[in-house]
Amino acid sequence: MRTITEADYACVAELTEQAYVQGGHVKPDDAYLPKLRDVATRAAEAEVLVAEVPVDGRPRVAGSVVLAPHGHPWAEVAYEDEFEFRMLAVHPDLHRRGVARALVEAVIERARQTEGVRAVVLSTVLSMRGAQRLYTAHGFEHVPSRDWMLSEVIPGIPPEEDKGPFPVYRMELESS
Repeated sequence: MRTITEADYACVAELTEQAYVQGGHVKPDDAYLPKLRDVATRAAEAEVLVAEVPVDGRPRVAGSVVLAPHGHPWAEVAYEDEFEFRMLAVHPDLHRRGVARALVEAVIERARQTEGVRAVVLSTVLSMRGAQRLYTAHGFEHVPSRDWMLSEVIPGIPPEEDKGPFPVYRMELESS
């Protein structure tokens, strides 16, 4: 696990697109896809972690995640005492190697190290069932009262074109 470097941008853009499109979470012409591919902007504005796995004896970037504490421009759902993560993606060819688990555990550890943080939070899409199982296995709970719709936050989206609801999951950190 390490912080992203500029040399990783193209790889992370590609793996993120493949994870979301091949996973059936966005269509190839989805308006959100350019944002998913814009790794340079998120790396400039937020902390981005990458996970590597050995492939043919060499490290290969296998996944990434964006860290966004409350008040950060990339935080969408974090309350004052929460630490949010977004855009967790693992290359489809590298599933079942513990990459997503390692990324989630790195986020939780970073949250524990952040003063004033009592919980970790994220929003997901209904189609990401495997991710939801992973979050639940790590102690996250679905908080239906915090689920949201695009049409609630972006003016002009007709409700029938909304891609939500976006379920919100939260994990309370243990007191130390």
